Amino acid sequence: MLVPFVIDADSLAPDPAWLPAHVRTCHEGLIDTWQRIGLLEYDSHDFETSRLKSAIDKLPQKIRPLWMEMVERLPLRACRNGWNGSVIASSVGALSNHASVALVDDARAEVEFGMSEYDLTIRAANAPDVEVCRLQSASQAASFKKAIAKSGAYIEVGDKFSDIWTLRFQLLAGIPIKRVSIVDRYAMSRHVTCPQTQLSGLERFLRLLDADACGPRHVTLYSGWTEELKGRLLPDVEEEIRQLLGKLPRKKVGRIKVVMLPNSTFSGVSHDRFVRFENYVWEIGIGLQVFEGAFASERSTATFKTGEVVTGFKRVEDELRAHAAAKEAVITT
Repeated sequence: MLVPFVIDADSLAPDPAWLPAHVRTCHEGLIDTWQRIGLLEYDSHDFETSRLKSAIDKLPQKIRPLWMEMVERLPLRACRNGWNGSVIASSVGALSNHASVALVDDARAEVEFGMSEYDLTIRAANAPDVEVCRLQSASQAASFKKAIAKSGAYIEVGDKFSDIWTLRFQLLAGIPIKRVSIVDRYAMSRHVTCPQTQLSGLERFLRLLDADACGPRHVTLYSGWTEELKGRLLPDVEEEIRQLLGKLPRKKVGRIKVVMLPNSTFSGVSHDRFVRFENYVWEIGIGLQVFEGAFASERSTATFKTGEVVTGFKRVEDELRAHAAAKEAVITT
């Protein structure tokens, strides 16, 4: 659901004609859009040596801390295709298949890309999959607006599991986020009762994560002792997880911590089922069940959450983990 975007390094410097209040409004609006739905990509293989980092360092003192906070909190991705940090007509083609939005200042928008004074965005002529947008109008980019609109769309009966993954999780799996949490009281019971000829939602999710992860992933699963698990003990759950890990070909998911609690605990702490990739959360009404079978068998809510609201989801995990009846185990490859 995140939208990959780039910023022309030369365009980040404030327009000398702008008032300080205009500059701050522009940057705060851009940062808000980034936090809500964007994935910032940078030139070079190392952010510290990138032109983007150099441009951030040169920002006015009252603006720079806003950027540094975001750089430290949110994942970034290197473009890794030779792009040099400039968004100009002759080089924008290099951004195809890498970025959906390219942000530029007013001068570059009008001189390089022929925007009129009324245009906020335009499709690059030699890279139609890249939307060039004025820096101060980042929130108006069609790619961002479309993603925000889809961030609360239902998963419908008949949706392919591969489409559910690609639209909502694939990009999150492929950026440098090491820790993934799953809160689904029924994930473990649905896994152990799943017919051997099928994949449970938990197993399919882990397989897809393993396939698309760009580096090691540590998963924490919070699940409940439902009626279907009656008579089973924590070592039985450990063995189920160990078998799951053994089936993952790339071994990118190398560690799973499972926290098991009485089923009733979830009613008191949280009814919600969700998957959290650090500061990004997908709240899924029926949880990992959406990955059972080739197509979704039930309609489900699916809502993407970022920003301050994610603190509440982290608090839920803290409460589950600290519960007196919680039993946990760590399984590694």
